[in-house]
Amino acid sequence: MIPPVILKAIAYTESGWRQWDNNGNVVSSYWGGNPNIGIMQVGSYNSNNTALVNRLKNDINFNIEYGADILLSKWNATPRIGDGDRNKLENWYFALWAYNGWVTYNNPNNASAAGRVAYQDKIIKHIGTDYFKGLLNPSKVTPIPARLIPSGTLPGRNTVWQTPEPIHYGGLDQVVALTDHEISIIESVNRLAGSDRIETSIEIALNGWPNGSETVLLARADDFPDALAGVALAGKNKAPILLTSPKHLDPRVEETLLKLKPLKVILLGGQNALEDNVEERLREVLDWTDDFERIAGKDRFETAALIASRFSPNNTVALASGYNFPDALSLASAAATQGYPLLLVGKDSIPMATEEYLKNANLQSLYIAGGEGIISSELLDSIALASGVPTEQITRLAGQNRYDTSAFILKEFYPTATKVFLATGQDFPDALSGAALAANSNTPMLLIHPTGPIEGSSTENYIKTLPPEVEFEVFGGEKAILDRGILKLKNLLDNNKI
Repeated sequence: MIPPVILKAIAYTESGWRQWDNNGNVVSSYWGGNPNIGIMQVGSYNSNNTALVNRLKNDINFNIEYGADILLSKWNATPRIGDGDRNKLENWYFALWAYNGWVTYNNPNNASAAGRVAYQDKIIKHIGTDYFKGLLNPSKVTPIPARLIPSGTLPGRNTVWQTPEPIHYGGLDQVVALTDHEISIIESVNRLAGSDRIETSIEIALNGWPNGSETVLLARADDFPDALAGVALAGKNKAPILLTSPKHLDPRVEETLLKLKPLKVILLGGQNALEDNVEERLREVLDWTDDFERIAGKDRFETAALIASRFSPNNTVALASGYNFPDALSLASAAATQGYPLLLVGKDSIPMATEEYLKNANLQSLYIAGGEGIISSELLDSIALASGVPTEQITRLAGQNRYDTSAFILKEFYPTATKVFLATGQDFPDALSGAALAANSNTPMLLIHPTGPIEGSSTENYIKTLPPEVEFEVFGGEKAILDRGILKLKNLLDNNKI
């Protein structure tokens, strides 16, 4: 299947949605080889097959289907992006490129140098605009960054091509109708969700701390770096994490703070993360305390190291990429239940603040989240050298994607569970606030695809190990995790009963 917005944009780019011109002649173009025919400008066909050619010219539905088959063949022939989910519009970047020719002419860097826009980027631009007034709902698509694709080459299959974020969906997973039984199953699963990420963080905090909290952590709602290690600190302080605008204290957060009545508020990040007027307003609202603290390093790595230094001497720490929020949040939540702080690294280098902590911590074991595409094997050796921890005492928890990695982490830290929190792996806010609650309640938090686990995945295999009566609770609304995803999980549990 192909998202309709993809096919529509290709057809418009190729022919302006025309099978025939004003004179009734089939729309054709010539670029060498066979003429390109009709609405999808099909050029890959046997020109000696007269019946096929006539059908491509005269049957618009057939022309569209034929073009769709060509696109699917390009999908299968080009490097896979991310988890290969066709519903993610971003994952079609290379297939779109190849529809116009898997050639360096369509390399975005080559095109830019020649003053052109690459074919696939034209498609993406069309998808994001109302290019046919009144007939379309524009949808954003995040392209593969051109800086990741060397000029004059074709993208290689051996490169780890992550789905660029934010991720957008093409509507292939919409549930048309639900039975009464399915509705009852969905309604049996509690969702902690608000109208947006800030409100969702509030719902999580009020649900997890109904009698208030002595400490509250505050993080910016629109970015994750400074807050990554905050989960460990939330676990240490038995505190919720609330989100707000970096420029002002959200009025809804003000109301929530009045309910939680904290005696201490910890702000995560410097002035770029939470501006001074956020702290000033906090002091006005919480007039019963003057205990406000800001933890801010010069970057995300130093912030994480500063947080780790607040933990009692511990012979174990967790490490994750500072550029990859899913792995970091999955591991931080699980490690926090054991009192392990989280440190951050790059893919191939140890930041100075992290290295200094590793050298001075007298560690005996380490947990690392993510595969070699996230944290290289060379870096693992450097981590072992800096920390003095033998490589056999370093546990790498990694799968083929963020969901598999999350499942491996849960399998390591929670071999059995009677309750599991579920959060989307597509964006950080729900998982960030939810991870604090998971850490404080010693409950696993599993990142899942919005449509549920992929068949045969590590996520599915983990779910199958859980008892049939396990309870699920979801962070975020239906946009975060679809009702269909919940049904998949519950069906897996039902199968466990057999």
